[in-house]
Amino acid sequence: MTKKEIIDNTAKDLFWKHGFKKVSIDEICKKSQVSRKTFYTYYSNKNALVIAILESMTNEMFDVFEQLVNDTSKSFSEQITAMMQLKYNMNKDFSMEFVSDFYHPDSAEILEFFKNVTARSLSVTKSFFESAQQRGEMNPNLDINFVMWYMQKQIEILQLPEVQSLFTNSVSMSKQISELLIYGIMPVRK
Repeated sequence: MTKKEIIDNTAKDLFWKHGFKKVSIDEICKKSQVSRKTFYTYYSNKNALVIAILESMTNEMFDVFEQLVNDTSKSFSEQITAMMQLKYNMNKDFSMEFVSDFYHPDSAEILEFFKNVTARSLSVTKSFFESAQQRGEMNPNLDINFVMWYMQKQIEILQLPEVQSLFTNSVSMSKQISELLIYGIMPVRK
């Protein structure tokens, strides 16, 4: 494993567990057994490291997401279920401290990165929903633009500290927001 990979893996473990605001570059270097000089060879600052880790993770997630969207062997319902599972798997290691740091207003660079990822995700999702609606697999009475607006509002709601405080972990938060969108308040049909 390269020194960069060691830094990345160590930082990821620390960030997911403690959030990135509480973790110092010194702590990352110490646990990675590299010097600060080595750290700065790869990253200009801690935010650059956070963004690099998130970018790698989201690129992998988008590859799987786009495969799911384009998988014509599955029904819309199966695709949605698989997408929800992908989202839960992605969030399973995030502590609420990480989620809180991620959405914190002081994290402007990271929020800008997330804004771009969200825009890409919503664009793919909108096309997916439009296709599903045209095939008759999605409620024809729904205005897709409203659904997309609603999804964006859900993301904004997750940024509120009072909402984050309702959950003990990021998966339960992710499940609640996803299931509310997909199933509403009706019982889940299997």
